[in-house]
Amino acid sequence: MRIQHFLLSLVAIVVGWGCHSQRQMEANGAIELNFWNGFSGPDGAEMEKLVKKFNLDNQGKIKVRMQIIPWGTYYDKVTLGLAYGGAPQVFVLHVNRFPEFASHGVLNTFDDLIKDSRFPFEDLAPKAWEAAHWEGKVQAIPLDVHPLGLYYNLDLFAKAGITRPPTTYKEFIEDAKKLTIDKDHDGTPDQWGFAFTWLHSNSLCFLNQFGADLLTPDLKQSGLSTPRAKEAMQRMKDIITAGVCPKPEGQDAWLGFQTGKVAMVLEGVYMVKGLESQEGLRFAGAPVPQFGPEKSVWAGTHMLTMPSSLDPKVRRAGWKFIQFLSANSIIWALGGQVPARKSVVQSPAFQALPVQSEFAKQVEYVHYEPKSIDYNLIATFGDSAFEAILNNSDTIDHALATASRRIDNRLQNK
Repeated sequence: MRIQHFLLSLVAIVVGWGCHSQRQMEANGAIELNFWNGFSGPDGAEMEKLVKKFNLDNQGKIKVRMQIIPWGTYYDKVTLGLAYGGAPQVFVLHVNRFPEFASHGVLNTFDDLIKDSRFPFEDLAPKAWEAAHWEGKVQAIPLDVHPLGLYYNLDLFAKAGITRPPTTYKEFIEDAKKLTIDKDHDGTPDQWGFAFTWLHSNSLCFLNQFGADLLTPDLKQSGLSTPRAKEAMQRMKDIITAGVCPKPEGQDAWLGFQTGKVAMVLEGVYMVKGLESQEGLRFAGAPVPQFGPEKSVWAGTHMLTMPSSLDPKVRRAGWKFIQFLSANSIIWALGGQVPARKSVVQSPAFQALPVQSEFAKQVEYVHYEPKSIDYNLIATFGDSAFEAILNNSDTIDHALATASRRIDNRLQNK
């Protein structure tokens, strides 16, 4: 709510910002760019390498200073910077937060820069490229596409006699049953075949595979009170009822996977670097099984943006940096990402990355969250319903009806 209120004032305030806060000059005359992001995990180390390389290549001309701000406070700080001065010259937005910023006119447009520099936009993943547009103008450059995928424990699969990851719901349930072990026969498995991790992305993935979503296609009302949404939630509950997956409440599914207590999880490609550092864990990645009638997978994207009010020289310097990040995104891939550039994904260097290359097979059918300026405010209503359903604290019908009523009220009274 705070972010939305701050954004409402941006159009009036940003005009008076003044170029003096934008033109950052070092003693040697180099243009200084502040670059903000929330890459506080292993991906931050790879981004630091990219920034260092750019600075070396542009020594004396452009100097990028990167500031990492935890995602929990990141958007508040970006909003304050845009509204009251001190915003960075280049910053990152998640694709699901892009609409609310773009709708207030605080983002720079890239159309002329793309044309003048002949930037190869056709090399970008089509869905990511489409998502970077707002009201017919390009207002961001997608750096990556980070889809959900299936992580599975190679040793546990081998012990169960399973030679490949499941691709269908039927195969998934069969494998999960083989991988669920109750040594004491006390009704509480010592090893689970599967566990839900982040309910937000996991649930949206199931919804999308059943042709449902948090909002209707016109973004005007909730999409949860539909037969397809109910089928998706029932499919998730069926996995728990089958005895191969614990209820999410009180479970740290990701820790369970890291320690060999859970055989399969659905998580983003960005988690791969953390797993690689887990001693004794042998794992692999694969596309998400098809749980529903449609081939779809949840995904996010990091969008590179600039504020609307920039000195022309600073704007060109920021554009040069953004082009560099896009062209050199194979380095970014090492941090646990799938680059948005198709040529990078098709390169031998990327194909040699076992998990990233498997998750990249899904890029053509990724599904982003609804492109709504209100999405950040209504997503929690859906999350609450998903949690209540999977923890068996509410029925599917009642939980989805409650979430739909709250979403519709928010949309109608904004």
